[in-house]
This record gives sequence, C-alpha cells and structure tokens, in this order.
Amino acid sequence: MPHAGPTAVLLIDGHNLLYALRPKFAAELADGHPGRAAREALAVRLLAAFPPPGPPVRLYFDGAEALEETRSERLTVIYPGGAGEQRADRAILAELSRGTTGRPAPVVVVTRDHQLARRARKRGAEVMDPVEFFEACLAP
Repeated sequence: MPHAGPTAVLLIDGHNLLYALRPKFAAELADGHPGRAAREALAVRLLAAFPPPGPPVRLYFDGAEALEETRSERLTVIYPGGAGEQRADRAILAELSRGTTGRPAPVVVVTRDHQLARRARKRGAEVMDPVEFFEACLAP
C-alpha cells in the first residue's frame, strides 16, 4: 500500500477522486458531477486532514483558466489551464518530471486513471486509489 501519511508528497487528481467517491460527496454534486461545491468540499477535507507543517499536498483540477491557489502552508489547488482534455493529468506528470515535489519524501499520486497511474509510476511515484486514500486519510 502506498504511503499517503504525513511524510508523503501528495499529487491528487481532483476530478478523478470526486467521481470515484460520488457517494461521499453526493450533497455537493451538481447533476451528478463535481462542480464548485464538490471541489471546495474536497479542499476543506484536505485542509483538515493535512495541517501544516509537512510535505506538499497539491490538488489538481482540469480548468481552462490557469489558477494556483495556496490554501495553506501545505495545500495548493491547481488549475493548469490550457486547452484539451486531461490538463490535470499533464500537469501532474510535468511536476513529477521536473522533480519539484519536495523529494526525497515519497510521492503519491491519488488517481483511478490507469494511464496516469502507469505514467506516474514510470516517473518514480507511488499510486493510490481514491477510495483507499479516502478511507486512510479523509474518512471521518
């Protein structure tokens, strides 16, 4: 099992996690899809689960407009911007390739996307399924 505890750098595929955990975020979904309320609910849970100090927790969402929002000393919410699909995936892989995640701490990518998981492992990251991550780190 990947190490998603307080000493791991976390790169979270936000929409993928919210889709995998629809029942957990049902009250915040808009017509069954994760909109602003669901994204905010996830960020709030991460803030509570990963207080400073510690390695970075970077939450990625697809979004046409580039935006990086520092929510705490640890949590950053990132919309990479640009066109096309899989923008968050590309940004996660780019961060792994740059090696800017605060290594030598273990890096864990939270996703159920098989292609992203395979490519992240090739770049030295561990991968954790969103349901497993939720149960280990976010469940009340």
